[in-house]
Amino acid sequence: MKVALVYAEYQNMTEEISKVNPSADITMKNMLMSITEALESNNHEVFPIAANIDMMRNIMEIEDLDVIFIHYDPLENLKLQGNVFASIELLGIPFVGSGMLAQAISLSKKTSSMILQSQGLPVVKSQALYTRNEEINKELLKSFPLFVKPEAEAVSVGINRDSYVEDEKSLKNTLNRIFDEVNPPIIVEEFLPGREFTVGILDNMGDIRALEITEMTFKEENKANFRTKDAVKNKWTIRTTPANIDKNLEKEIKDLAIKSFNALNCETYARVDIRLNKEGHPYIMEVNTMPGLSKGLSPYVLEAEASGMSYDKLMDILVKSTYDKGVAMKKLGRGKF
Repeated sequence: MKVALVYAEYQNMTEEISKVNPSADITMKNMLMSITEALESNNHEVFPIAANIDMMRNIMEIEDLDVIFIHYDPLENLKLQGNVFASIELLGIPFVGSGMLAQAISLSKKTSSMILQSQGLPVVKSQALYTRNEEINKELLKSFPLFVKPEAEAVSVGINRDSYVEDEKSLKNTLNRIFDEVNPPIIVEEFLPGREFTVGILDNMGDIRALEITEMTFKEENKANFRTKDAVKNKWTIRTTPANIDKNLEKEIKDLAIKSFNALNCETYARVDIRLNKEGHPYIMEVNTMPGLSKGLSPYVLEAEASGMSYDKLMDILVKSTYDKGVAMKKLGRGKF
């Protein structure tokens, strides 16, 4: 099949982006190479397409294109991810991943949390702040310790050790720091002190399954039991796949992940982050509709391998299931919108 591989331009990353999102350019370059090699090994013809002003025209110039594989992780502003999916959705060509609506919802941690809660799924109390002078809900202030993070960023952008706060003074200082670094809104939420897990979901033509679970722990240098920007930069995160947990907790985590996937109307693949409270009960932290696919590194890839799929096989499944589903669905005329 002919596959257009859409990616974020990683050349000439600015110093400002490097400070906020270190190694983003190297990660994108390596991921692009790995996905290309895997698809070509399965006899797919790959056409790399940079996500820029010429993207739509460049895609439409590929004759008899079968599938668009979007792995666009914007280096500067994660919210741009939804814009790219929205544009490509207009083309009427099957693409790997969730549609624009699910992308936009998942990029808003507060919105996705509200939807998950409406479905009876466990999420923590939280509040989105749009200015640094907004008042914190009194109920939330009764729930220290709290956790402060950007509302729509990835790879722990904006998250430092001071994201964990135990009093109002620390909360104010951390809010000021994050407002200086990234665009609002900013999320303030209850902190979950328990173990942290992430689990991939794969939808292969309607057969939705949870992959093996990964537990995330951190080296002593991180000086925190959550993933910080320094943990990402210095590789202080320890991933254990499959996670060493009992069968009951495994089933509970996988069930929650699948329910979250369905609640947000995700397609093809996603990754769900879950953390335990002090009593050991799992809570949903985030649904990532475009998890990393770095070969041998990304949790989703490690989970697929632990579930019996090689990297090349996983990439082939993502493309073929997308194509088959696209053929089965009624599509608009290509490029007609």
